[in-house]
Amino acid sequence: MEQTLERSVGSMGSVCRTYRFLPEDIPRLAEFDWNRLARRVFIDPVSGLIALMSPSSDHESYANGIDRIVQDLSLVSGIRVVTLGSTRWRRPNDPEKTGAEPDACYYLGETAEGRARARRDSAEALAAFEAAHPPDLVVEVERSHGDRGKPQFYREIGVPEMWRLDLGPDGLEIDILDLKAPDGPAQLAASAVLPLCTPDFVRAALELAVDGRLRELDEMIANATSAERQ
Repeated sequence: MEQTLERSVGSMGSVCRTYRFLPEDIPRLAEFDWNRLARRVFIDPVSGLIALMSPSSDHESYANGIDRIVQDLSLVSGIRVVTLGSTRWRRPNDPEKTGAEPDACYYLGETAEGRARARRDSAEALAAFEAAHPPDLVVEVERSHGDRGKPQFYREIGVPEMWRLDLGPDGLEIDILDLKAPDGPAQLAASAVLPLCTPDFVRAALELAVDGRLRELDEMIANATSAERQ
């Protein structure tokens, strides 16, 4: 069984390990519980890649900050949100236990309402709904070598939008990607699924959230929403 290993430390201090196997080896390797070794796992049976991340405290602070921002936006905009955390998603024909675990992901609006109805019906209805409906938004914090194929992976399973966060030379970098663009994932000037969310807005809101300045964050979102409605 051939393999190569890359180990790196991300800009936020997370430890990333990337293994590359032959694609035909992945179904057997996927039977191992890779989450025993790392909090975030990406297993792509097409490329033969297994990427593991052990997130740092800074990484988790930014992921939790995104949750707070999305919840605040839901309250002031009236958009229903279901938070799905790091739920694993895979292509329909991929082996069990493969796929990607984003740092955060969400059902929004009609999809969130549909999921709530399915959950009230039965566990079987909920499982069927989630199998047929990818999240409306996925968020990945801190890039690594194993993340290179994630925009295309999420595009293939039908996710419309992805946010990528990382620390660069000039501070926090935020990319908002349209995963349904005709020529492949493309940058957006503003989110198509959540109002107000430009990279600059998300950056400013995240700094408040990560610093624990939640009252200021609430006021910022409320004021921006009010101005948008005028």
